[in-house]
Amino acid sequence: MGPRSAFTLVEIAICIAVVSIAMVAIIGVLPAGLNVQRLNREESVLTQDAELLLNAVRAGQVRLQDLVNYADRVTLIRQYRDASPSQTNYYHGPLVAGNPEGSEAFVDPFQLIGLISRPRYTSEPSVNHPAASIVVTNTVRLEMRSMSGSMANQPVIRSGNTRTVGSDPRIDFAFRYLVTIETVSRQGVRVPGDTFRAADATAGGVSEVRLTLEWPLVRSGPKPAQYKVGLSRREFRTEIVGGPSPLLGNIPPSNYFGPILFPFRPVPRQLSASDVILYRFQPGSL
Repeated sequence: MGPRSAFTLVEIAICIAVVSIAMVAIIGVLPAGLNVQRLNREESVLTQDAELLLNAVRAGQVRLQDLVNYADRVTLIRQYRDASPSQTNYYHGPLVAGNPEGSEAFVDPFQLIGLISRPRYTSEPSVNHPAASIVVTNTVRLEMRSMSGSMANQPVIRSGNTRTVGSDPRIDFAFRYLVTIETVSRQGVRVPGDTFRAADATAGGVSEVRLTLEWPLVRSGPKPAQYKVGLSRREFRTEIVGGPSPLLGNIPPSNYFGPILFPFRPVPRQLSASDVILYRFQPGSL
């Protein structure tokens, strides 16, 4: 028989080396691809949730009852322009396990909408000047569980009249994010070339709402301020014709509703720095 051609051991070793280098490159790219896919999925969920939140604020939403079931906590920080100490108020939703120290439970969606519609700048009495109106800079932070996405991640499960309780372990697997909400109403401006007549009413009747979403949010303890936030961040903006006004109750029982609600108690005779004024855009705002 004549000689037969075949691969030598050196050639086989070179082929294995080439294939190994290609496999290492492919394996190195896979984690980056998976991270991009995860980020796109999270951004899609947050975009849908941001639209729901903006619509809830814009319309003074009164029918989105499930909103309080996805809102875990609200932190309201009020910084006064005088030497008074800042005030921080904490609120939590019905699915938060236990009763966190220093936190008030949400009464209903009206209170939640009133908190997240709060203007960035208000005038209120302070600790050092209880009889005067001091300019206050408000920071509102909302901890949310995703309202969109896979149903497997939705902790609010209905079975007849039964609803998921705060101790349900499924809530721990929900996708969480932090929302910082800023509402600024524009001031009226003078029409160019006219220095005597009234300011342009249209320019002064518009409010800008900005949502800054940061994720993922991971809790490190049961207290309101015990959490960590990832580096992912997106902003959403919208303009609303009109401005937020003090929230007036129109649902029963009517005897505890008024312009000052903390939470939904009768209006005090004299306001103090501990009283929280809730605001809401009027239903039908554009």
